[in-house]
Amino acid sequence: KKKKGADERPQRFYRIPFIRPGDKDSPFKKKGWWFAHFDGQWIARQMELHPDKDPVCLVAGKDDMEMCELSLEETGLSRKRGAEILPREFEDEWSKHYKGPEYVRAAPKK
Repeated sequence: KKKKGADERPQRFYRIPFIRPGDKDSPFKKKGWWFAHFDGQWIARQMELHPDKDPVCLVAGKDDMEMCELSLEETGLSRKRGAEILPREFEDEWSKHYKGPEYVRAAPKK
C-alpha cells in the first residue's frame, strides 16, 4: 500500500437525515438531508435539502460563518454507520442544486 504524502488530504462525503426542531412533535414530520464534503479534517462544502424550502449550498471560504465549525473527528461522522457516501452521490446532488462556480479544491498548505 502506497503511503499518502503529507499534503494529500482524504476527501470524504456524508449524508445525514434530519427533522427540523419545530417538526419533532408534529405528526407531519418532514425529513430533510444534510450533506457534507470534508477536505481532510475540515468541511469544504455543505448542503441542506429541506422538503419545503430551497436547498442551501455553502462553500468554505465564502460561507464560513454559516457552515459546520467542527472538524471531521469532532463530528463523529466517520464512526456513524451508513453516513458516509460515495463522492459521486454527493456530486450528483450538489450539481442539481448548486448554481455557483465549479468547486476547486484548496491547495495544500505548505
